[in-house]
Amino acid sequence: MPERLDFPDDARSAGAPSRFSRLLPLLIFFLSLLARSAALGRYITPDEPTWVYRSLQFREALLAGNWGGTLVAGHPGVITTWLGALAMSLQMLFSAESREAYVWLAKIAFLTPDNVEAFKRLALFLDGGRLVVMLVNSLGIAGIYLLVKRLWGDRAALLTGVFLALDPFLAGLSGLLHVDGLSATFVTLSLLSLAIAVRPRETGPGTRRALVWPALAGLLAALAVLSKTPTLLLLPISGLALLWPLVRDRRMSMRGRLTLFFGRSIAWGVAFLAAMLILFPALWVSPAAVLGTVGGSANRHLDEALRETFFLGNVAFVHGPAFYPIVLLWRLSPLVWLALLALGILIATRKRATEPAARPDVFSILILAAWVCLFLVLITLAAKKFDRYILPVVPAILVLAALIWSELATRRPSAAKAISLAVIAIHSLFWLAFAAWPLMAYNPLVGGPRTAAKVLPVGWGEAVSVAGARLGNSAADSRAISPVAPALAPFFAGQTLVESYDDPATADYVILTAGSLQLDPSGSARQIEGHERVGTLRFGGLDQGWVYRNPSPLLPDLPADLSERVTFGDQMALTAAGHSVSADTLALALRWQRLPSMLENARYTLRIVIRDEHGSVWASQETPLLDEVYFFPPDWLEDETGVIRYALELPPGMPPDAYEITLSLIDEATASQLPVRVGDEGVFRGVAFAAGTISVALPESIVSASRMQIPVVDGTMWFGGRLQLLGRGEIVSEALAGGRLPVELFWHAPSGALPAGLQLVWSLRHLDDHVSYPITTGPLSRYDTGLWRLGESIHEKYQLELPPNLAPGRYELIVEPRSGDGQPAEQPIGLTEMRVNNIDRLYTLPTDIPVELDVLWEPLRLAGMAPADLAARPGEAAELTLYWIKQATHGDVYSVFVHVVNDSGDIVAQADQWPGGLPTDILDEGQVVIDRLGLNVPANLPPGRYQIRVGLYAAATGLRL
Repeated sequence: MPERLDFPDDARSAGAPSRFSRLLPLLIFFLSLLARSAALGRYITPDEPTWVYRSLQFREALLAGNWGGTLVAGHPGVITTWLGALAMSLQMLFSAESREAYVWLAKIAFLTPDNVEAFKRLALFLDGGRLVVMLVNSLGIAGIYLLVKRLWGDRAALLTGVFLALDPFLAGLSGLLHVDGLSATFVTLSLLSLAIAVRPRETGPGTRRALVWPALAGLLAALAVLSKTPTLLLLPISGLALLWPLVRDRRMSMRGRLTLFFGRSIAWGVAFLAAMLILFPALWVSPAAVLGTVGGSANRHLDEALRETFFLGNVAFVHGPAFYPIVLLWRLSPLVWLALLALGILIATRKRATEPAARPDVFSILILAAWVCLFLVLITLAAKKFDRYILPVVPAILVLAALIWSELATRRPSAAKAISLAVIAIHSLFWLAFAAWPLMAYNPLVGGPRTAAKVLPVGWGEAVSVAGARLGNSAADSRAISPVAPALAPFFAGQTLVESYDDPATADYVILTAGSLQLDPSGSARQIEGHERVGTLRFGGLDQGWVYRNPSPLLPDLPADLSERVTFGDQMALTAAGHSVSADTLALALRWQRLPSMLENARYTLRIVIRDEHGSVWASQETPLLDEVYFFPPDWLEDETGVIRYALELPPGMPPDAYEITLSLIDEATASQLPVRVGDEGVFRGVAFAAGTISVALPESIVSASRMQIPVVDGTMWFGGRLQLLGRGEIVSEALAGGRLPVELFWHAPSGALPAGLQLVWSLRHLDDHVSYPITTGPLSRYDTGLWRLGESIHEKYQLELPPNLAPGRYELIVEPRSGDGQPAEQPIGLTEMRVNNIDRLYTLPTDIPVELDVLWEPLRLAGMAPADLAARPGEAAELTLYWIKQATHGDVYSVFVHVVNDSGDIVAQADQWPGGLPTDILDEGQVVIDRLGLNVPANLPPGRYQIRVGLYAAATGLRL
């Protein structure tokens, strides 16, 4: 018989009476439920509305049979969305308001931080989702109680149940509609089930229990992984645990041990995979997409933090390895740390010869300890760090602490009951102190909330919700702004403004929190300058928030109505437009109108482009055309939207100059740009509307070189170290002679004043014969170098027009800075090697052109056409040949259009293309292009004579010449 590694039977039975012990799981369940109910109806944390919306997306995908659509997050949060969807379904059975809100929410294209109306409706479903999560987590704690009882006896189970049920940090997070609490519960259940599975006294070859417990552990591990991917670390822990009996059970034959190992492993693996596949429908149809999304999310957490956080008095993106040890010190119950003293007592008073039956199950303890250590090491390596990320190890730590206190009580039979009651009382008092605000619980042994505010981020939306509720209906006509809009909107009767989207100066009330002061004390002070404090929010032992009234709020800056009607394809109209530039951001405000002729179920993409006078694009954005609540046009509640705001980030170091904003609408069904017409007469203006010009000024503070994202770093110096080339952008490896070569360079003035009017001489050096071919000479920057400040960094873009007569071959692109009077600086440098291709070029017109013409557009002259009399049959194609002569090198790209029109002027057939299929900017001066166009004649076209019309239009804008 293998030795029994367990507490003795008298320890198992010591403690509470047996009749009462039968009720303990139920008591633990209700105690857990009570502790997790603190948030209900009282506050909203920033992430929870997002999980409500993801639950809606998950439910919609299930109902539509869109299995791939059940992948709604990288966490992946599948269990959270299952529970949220279940809660939604139950709630809508009894609430018409919920059904209306659900229909409204299902229409939004996606959830954004500024969709205040969506947050109000999402809040209707939040408490229902929380209740289901609370039930699952509370049932899990009751299950943990039963598993610990099986492993270590009644006393250890009782202490564990109380520790887990009433731990404020664990209770506060596992009462939210989120992933952390669920992952912590399932991880702990899986580990304890695994510990039972590999205990020698529980299983043996041929027994059914040899497979039940590992299967249960695998199932629970799958639930943990489906909640949050870092719990994949359960796999190596579980594998090592299943391997251990091969070494331990030497009294059993190797064949018996291997049989048991493979049986347990297969049971664990089958249960794990079955649960993953059954509960995550996205795996049925797109496992690669699931792996890509989940893996990408995990890698992003490892590689980068998306926003700065507070730690030890500093605000930074990345914090060192001390972060999680300090989080544990402040977040864990004081009894966990006092348990270390108890452990010291146990070690100091241990007996040298202990009977096997009196020793605790060391391996089960090691499983929990290994999980804690491995998980903490992994999350410490990640760049993104938050205190709640430790939650999957908190139950295991609490179990270990409970075991220590239980063993101490067992070692001292006369004081066992007193020790147990004292531990339960102290832990209960710790919970009671923070029961109303569990996320504000911090270890009193290190100063509690008072010292935590100097060490860790405090608050997670509670103060904002409380402030909104206190303002209440008395401020129904007011505007308020806070750091967490999702926490404010459902509680505030007025208009909720959103930080970084709305102007704080237009708010009647400004809400600051302890967390916002931690992150930006000076910015917070500026925000409330001249404001009157009307309320302080104190709870959890700290001043958590402050409400300030703005005595003279500004009116919102609204876009001006357009002086002329602007329509896009007779389907949408732009009625107002305005813009402003601050720091490195263009803020664009537009108002749209849906026209009666808009197609049903239409979808449009709005393209916003910022260009300079040379055509270089400095910033662009493509986004679905939506209204202020992110509905698609067919679902707009009114024909005309409110003000829709767009923000485009401008690149650091963008040189001071004037830049044009253009707007285009793309029909998603046809992928074509809608024609723009202006004025009551509908004058055609191409496919891009010029919405205005912005003037980018020199920033007050110098742009540091570190802010520039430079693809290829260089570092070459000229003019005695006063001019430095920081680097360049990516340059194409192949170019076409006569075309444009875009180049981006990043410049820096590290020391001394630069001469005014610096120039760049560009050339191409053939790599075979080493002959250099000049390209152009022009200013180093549109912002004169004589105006650059010491330390200035400038990002500049160039459009180099390559000579049309370049021979095909390999070239090196050379750049050489020169002074304003043309004097060379020092040595030129090669930026990159590239291949230049060319085309066969014709410079003489054929002598047998049937119809000679002399029609001049600015870039091209139409010299003739063929045939003289074009004939075709209905349903067939006719070929028209046009003869063009390019008037000058380079220029823009133009397309030819040919229209066949009847006597009424209606177009009955048409064709358009680049002349000869070539972009016109690569054509040389005097180059002849023979342009053959096919005209498809409609099969139902009546016989007769038709007129042919020929013209040119700019390919980029659609404007005709």
